[in-house]
Amino acid sequence: MAYLLFVLGLILLVGGGELLVQSGISLAHKLRLSPLIIGIVLMGVGTSLPELAASLSAILSNPPNPGIAFGNVIGSNISNILFILGLAALIHPMHINRENFRRDGLFILVSVIMLGIIMAFGHLDSIIGMFLLLFIAGYFAICYNKQQEIEQNTTHHLHISKHTWVLAILSVIGIAMIVFGADLLVDTASKIADTFGISKSVMGLTLIAFGTSLPEVTVSTVAAIHKQSAIAFGNVIGSNIANIFLIIGCMGIVRTTDVPQMWQSFGIMAIVTALLLMCGIIGKIPRWAGALFLIGYGFYIYSLF
Repeated sequence: MAYLLFVLGLILLVGGGELLVQSGISLAHKLRLSPLIIGIVLMGVGTSLPELAASLSAILSNPPNPGIAFGNVIGSNISNILFILGLAALIHPMHINRENFRRDGLFILVSVIMLGIIMAFGHLDSIIGMFLLLFIAGYFAICYNKQQEIEQNTTHHLHISKHTWVLAILSVIGIAMIVFGADLLVDTASKIADTFGISKSVMGLTLIAFGTSLPEVTVSTVAAIHKQSAIAFGNVIGSNIANIFLIIGCMGIVRTTDVPQMWQSFGIMAIVTALLLMCGIIGKIPRWAGALFLIGYGFYIYSLF
């Protein structure tokens, strides 16, 4: 029964995230919001909503499960780079905009360093959480100001129709699915881990991390099929930045907790992030590199068990 509930929780989590993002994008278009705001907020943060919900549910559970919460963040970042970018590059070689990557690469490097400092400190509280949230807000502000230089100002008139209210209701339904699905996923994952003697950290690093990364898998895979390297690559970059700054920041705001010492997995995340930065400097991820990324992800999962 626990396995069925786990799958149900995963379906609700991913389905709710997809419903929220799609209805949110349509609602933003309906309200004539800036396409830039749609791209940065809804796509950047939207695909990280399952990770956010799962980690918050784990940290707010009684007793709290910081192993699942932090394992989900670290595991998702590793999965995003090795599995998702590897698969996308295997489908179609990726070309990276070096100018944009200078900005994004700096933030993703700082995010990894910040997570390392937090783990060394061994403690997460509201002050650290607020500090991390200021970083993600700064990232959004820099993205907005940069794109405003090339975006023409237009005047829009707000019009709310019946269709607008339908989209708003769908967005609320998506949020409800995410919250309920995350709670179900974390609860059943804990029971499954206890049954098989698997640590909750490993559960967070593997099944939950991969499951909550499914929206990124979908976005990047479809983008790669349509030869849209910028979308596939940007989706992963934005998600990895949001995973640390936004998710861990929110975790610190809602509850003070000890940080599990997951140095082996953190070290792997740091190494694959360094590989990502090298690819950004070179300006491409060829097919052979994508294949190596996928093989590396297989070895990583094998090493955890």
